[in-house]
Amino acid sequence: MSTRGNGADAIDRVGHTLTDKVEAVLRDQIVRGERRPEERLNEVEIAADLGVSRGPVREAMQRLARDGLVRIESHRGAFVRALDAGEVRQLFEVRSSLECRAAALAAERAGTDEVVALRAFLDTSQRAVTEGEEPHYPERLDLHELIVRCGRNAALERYLQLINQELKLVRARSGFQVVRAPKALEEHERIVEAIAARDPDAAVAAMRVHMQSALHSTLGLLRAPENGER
Repeated sequence: MSTRGNGADAIDRVGHTLTDKVEAVLRDQIVRGERRPEERLNEVEIAADLGVSRGPVREAMQRLARDGLVRIESHRGAFVRALDAGEVRQLFEVRSSLECRAAALAAERAGTDEVVALRAFLDTSQRAVTEGEEPHYPERLDLHELIVRCGRNAALERYLQLINQELKLVRARSGFQVVRAPKALEEHERIVEAIAARDPDAAVAAMRVHMQSALHSTLGLLRAPENGER
């Protein structure tokens, strides 16, 4: 439950800079959907909630705008960015290329312990689907992050993180599609088995199918508010 507006989010002043900490709080609120797309980000209110001056808030918003999560308009202020279908398609064109490359690298480079970790993640996901829990855990590492780490390419990991953060804006707008969870799990299983078999071509093929399904699902999330769906 969000504590926005009652001062309970005041941040610790020890460690990272205040701007770093404000940025982390706002980023988390945006990707979790606590701040909705097109919502205006009021510097004064945010500064009061977090117990800081407006300077760190302004700098944090500039950073979030650079990463595609915030839109800043002259004389109007800052707003949580909303993606349209065209932007989603463009992001997925990039994401699919990067995710497929990550899957191939994982098939080539993953260690035995990493394959075990991927399979353990699938087991956890299977229990969540079977028990009807929400299939995504924003506070945890997800399967795609585990796969890209197996490929040991820091640049690839960094760029995928940026792309996926922007796509989380769609989920913030429309919520998660629990009905997709079983199909997504099957797709994940094919990817992991290809990685475990050390078959880069199969890993790429499985990831490509998964990205096509994910694009279709994400475009559905954009339409959901119009149709009254969740």
